[in-house]
Amino acid sequence: MKKAVIRYGDVPDEDDNRHDLNNDGQARDSLALMLIVPEQGIAGFVYPTVNGEGLAVTTVCLFGGPLESPVLEQFSEMVSADMDFYNWQTGGLILKIGEPHKTLDVSWRGERIDVDFHYQALHPSYAFSSGVQGSPPYYGKDRTEQHGTIIGTIRVDDRQFEFETIMVRDHSWGTRVWGLNQHYKWFHAAAKEASMHFFEMQSYGSTHFQGFMNKDGLMTQLDSVEYDFVLDDDLIMQSIDVVAKDVMGRSMTVTSKAYAHYSFDTDPVIMLNEAATEALIDGYNGVGWVEFCWNRDYLTFARKFPQFR
Repeated sequence: MKKAVIRYGDVPDEDDNRHDLNNDGQARDSLALMLIVPEQGIAGFVYPTVNGEGLAVTTVCLFGGPLESPVLEQFSEMVSADMDFYNWQTGGLILKIGEPHKTLDVSWRGERIDVDFHYQALHPSYAFSSGVQGSPPYYGKDRTEQHGTIIGTIRVDDRQFEFETIMVRDHSWGTRVWGLNQHYKWFHAAAKEASMHFFEMQSYGSTHFQGFMNKDGLMTQLDSVEYDFVLDDDLIMQSIDVVAKDVMGRSMTVTSKAYAHYSFDTDPVIMLNEAATEALIDGYNGVGWVEFCWNRDYLTFARKFPQFR
């Protein structure tokens, strides 16, 4: 049985940094930094990756009500083996870890998008390796999930947005084979007072489940979740309600409604349907993110039969 309670220091400092991937071009470090600003109607992400051969790719995307259509920018270049996330500079991206698993500063300068923010963690990092099922080998050696406050500025074209909100911070490393997931749900809901995360994957005929709950100053492993969600005819999430229970018998209730959507075309086998949400978490106002992974063939086929959803 893995640890029921999660504390600072459980995840080594070095796992917040770049990893040695043994020159493997199929393995990578990736950081998914999800920007959720419902009061401005805008959402997006900063998504830097680097593979074992040193190919660094940064993807920055913004979408939501104020924008006529999503704006996506991407830059790639080879980087040295000794550059790490304490001072990561590639193309328009500058990323600097302050205190491991606690603070982070990010800046992006693109053609249409500028982003600057400072991140402060709200709770310890959650490592998949700390859960009973561990990390699925097809989805990386390990990964961490965390929520924190961010203060910063977004500029897109001639519009500028000042924000103070909560960010989802995800870090994974190792080899990832997207298409081995028949389907998954990556769910986050966070307020300063309480937050939770679960990741439910269907692969090889089995379900893999991971997650945590953080409230009342105690962060714990999840035991189970029940959920009810609404999809539109394109299988894009509109709302999702969750009741979670942890291994100590505590419960948490989340209701969330999507305010911005994006379909992330990141792999030839699967499609990622993204939704940024406003959330109510045990009565506290917060934000969230939901990512549904769909096999492309299934997604295309299922869209033909909306009457059976």
